[in-house]
Amino acid sequence: MRKHRLFTPGPTPVPPESLLAMARPVDHHRLEEASEAIREVSENLKHVFKTSNDVLILTSSGTGAMEAAVVNLLSPGDKAVTIRGGKFGERWWEICEAYGVEAIPIDVEWGRAVDPEAVERVLKGESGVKAVFATLCETSTGVLHDIRALAEIVRGTEAVLVVDAISGLGADELPMDEWGVDVVVAGSQKGLMTPPGLAFIALSEKAWRMVESSKLPKYYFDLKKAREAKGKGTTPFTPAITLIIGLRESLRLIVEEGIDNVVAR
Repeated sequence: MRKHRLFTPGPTPVPPESLLAMARPVDHHRLEEASEAIREVSENLKHVFKTSNDVLILTSSGTGAMEAAVVNLLSPGDKAVTIRGGKFGERWWEICEAYGVEAIPIDVEWGRAVDPEAVERVLKGESGVKAVFATLCETSTGVLHDIRALAEIVRGTEAVLVVDAISGLGADELPMDEWGVDVVVAGSQKGLMTPPGLAFIALSEKAWRMVESSKLPKYYFDLKKAREAKGKGTTPFTPAITLIIGLRESLRLIVEEGIDNVVAR
């Protein structure tokens, strides 16, 4: 049989081990077997995110995790800086606009990385900025932004740094805790080698404190519900359990090789 190869930023090819796991009969998502899979996946995601923070699993595309970040961190009228350097940098701005957040854009020519000093100038010139929304790797151009430098700048402010790592996680370096990134969002269909349909989000303690005061409307993407359910080995709403079972196998491969080795390769 001819092999089918995908030369795209995502979906990426899925390992045979994951495909076989997803071909098994579906377990009910509230049984202990499903809880065991959710717990293992959540723990192994920490290895990929390089964080001690909880990594929450959402049944959505990566954009769902982006929207979850906005609505759980901010309140109507809050200020946020959005780095618009490609299609998905623009998406941060669009989500903020949709929820009545005062989105301050930093426009960057497509194909170029943002100058961290430009972000620093905006933060010094604008009072009360609550968040800086950035992208690790801009899918539409392949540009890699200097997240480490941005984290150093944002760390000394009241704002949190939120990074869309949907196309970069597992392929580009992003040690969340070491660099001091406050929020990282990701999706299943790129470096994590699983079909589309799962999204992930991890928050620092600084970000969780903002969650407590957020006033934007939320229901399905309420991260407090998600964290409470995670403590019980489940999710607040029906999870895409078949995808989680497949992701478990993909993550086992990543953990066995080691995330640093995967990124280097």
